Amino acid sequence: MNQRGLPFLNIGPARESAIQVVRRGFLATVSGDVIELGAGDGKSLPYYPYQNLHTLTLVDQRFSKAARSFEIPKVPVTFVRRKLDDLPFAGNSFDYACLFFALSSTNEPYRVLAALRHTLRPSGRIFFIDYLRPTGPAALLYDSVSLLHRITTRGISLNRNITSMLEVSGFRLLSSERYGNFFVYGEAERI
Repeated sequence: MNQRGLPFLNIGPARESAIQVVRRGFLATVSGDVIELGAGDGKSLPYYPYQNLHTLTLVDQRFSKAARSFEIPKVPVTFVRRKLDDLPFAGNSFDYACLFFALSSTNEPYRVLAALRHTLRPSGRIFFIDYLRPTGPAALLYDSVSLLHRITTRGISLNRNITSMLEVSGFRLLSSERYGNFFVYGEAERI
């Protein structure tokens, strides 16, 4: 079973490792003031270049024991326990935002993006990794499973078009790649 507890999306060690490689690559380039939405699992914490950060803000409704106990080098880190669409930060507060499976795990993705757009500085960057609706025959099965999941979780969806959501929410897509048939990752910029 995977991190979300969904047996049909058992991503396995090879895919998990590849996703961690993508995450590590994105995080190696961040600097300044950084916010990560959906950071409760703490999987990103080992990969941040703390020497390049002014602040790190982690937002989620709950944080794992691993996240809470991770020893973070001398950088001000704030753990914010709240819904992702309810960000309590002033406008233009962050240089980078990291969304690793955050938009598929909320039932208000456009509110999350609006709140994030407000908190990012002009030309602020977003790095994202998320689930993707597959193509071909698997798409119909995935739609059915995603619909059932959306009903049981009150709106959380695993087959949103993340890149389109970013573009209509005031971000310019700088890169977008598929990983296999179920994941998308890339970079966007606030415009």
